[in-house]
Amino acid sequence: MQDRTSSDPAIDVLVVDDDPLQGAIISGVCIKLGYRPHFAASYQEAADRLAADRYDYVTIDLSLGDHDGIELLRLIADHDTKPRRIIVISGCDQRILNATVRMAHAVGMLDTVSLPKPIDLTLLRSALSTLPESAALRRRSDSGAARITTADLARGIDNGEVYAAFQPKIDLASGKVIGCEALARWDSPTFGAVGPDLFIPLAEQGGLIKAITFSMLRDATRFAAAFIATEPRFVVAVNLSASLLSDTSLPEEIEHLLAEIGVPARALMVEITETTAMADVGRAMDVLLRLRLKGVGISMDDFGTGYSSLSALARMPFSELKIDRSFVKDCLTDADMWKIVSSSVAIAHQYNMKVVAEGIEDTATWRALDALGCDIGQGYEFSRALPQDAFVDWYRGWTARHPGEAAAMLQRGA
Repeated sequence: MQDRTSSDPAIDVLVVDDDPLQGAIISGVCIKLGYRPHFAASYQEAADRLAADRYDYVTIDLSLGDHDGIELLRLIADHDTKPRRIIVISGCDQRILNATVRMAHAVGMLDTVSLPKPIDLTLLRSALSTLPESAALRRRSDSGAARITTADLARGIDNGEVYAAFQPKIDLASGKVIGCEALARWDSPTFGAVGPDLFIPLAEQGGLIKAITFSMLRDATRFAAAFIATEPRFVVAVNLSASLLSDTSLPEEIEHLLAEIGVPARALMVEITETTAMADVGRAMDVLLRLRLKGVGISMDDFGTGYSSLSALARMPFSELKIDRSFVKDCLTDADMWKIVSSSVAIAHQYNMKVVAEGIEDTATWRALDALGCDIGQGYEFSRALPQDAFVDWYRGWTARHPGEAAAMLQRGA
């Protein structure tokens, strides 16, 4: 198989199934979509094809005779070049399908979906019709990032290339904008837009994380100051790394920054992950307790993704809990995810904590989480993270579109 060029735009699909009839049905759908199907009737045949060529899609039946689809997923995960989308097909229980997709996500194959047997051809066409570019874009970004050094990042910080973008946080019951999360962004004239998943680890390794964090804190608190006059409950959240939680001077430095800008401590929320909090419990408790005593809120980010979430929740002085997007995004279609989300809301409320759901991507999820009692939401249903001026424009548009949201919710008995 030759690499495609602009004059050869066909999409290649590897169809792995030990049932020739089902393989023919899937291949037929591919052909109607203008794709090139390649059939493999066994694990070994699929392994040989994957070793020799690359594919945009791979459909996998979980039952493959002597082997199973899980083994093939493991094999694909170990390849340097991965398909852009994997479609898992099986007549197994839906919980097994859901768990298989989560396993694929856990090993780095983020665009994996499942279809039950017998195959619904409409669902199959839909799964095959949208070829996401995110994986390709990520690979290009990763290859460029290999050239970036700590010195490049330090220059970027000094030149003002690293800045805060703000993602809105919405009161789910009323639709009111009650705050935002400040997220670090780097627009480099040399490397282009560099993702935080690339430059934050570089900052940690190069001793630059405190400089970036205080740049975010300064931008965020100034931003909050501009909103507090009209939105007294407005709160801006900033992430703290594990290395900063061992710095016992941090509470006083944050207190001085708040006083300098003239923002009350209640307008700031610092977000930490469970892994961060539990890395050095003694030091973390010291820093977090003193921040809470000064009036700063503490949010437990990515709740449920680690092994000690409940322990951290019970031991640390958190005032807010954020349910990780990996649970939220599929909670309406995956009963297991819904149980985790609903349990998380109940647990947080038992601790008198506000609950934030991140990763809300549609109105149905918004409404369902509100009915569940979740307090606050973030996600693309509302907005992506925006530069300061763009956030202000978005805010004006959002408040103009949702002036009667609270009244409407009350009339519906929500």
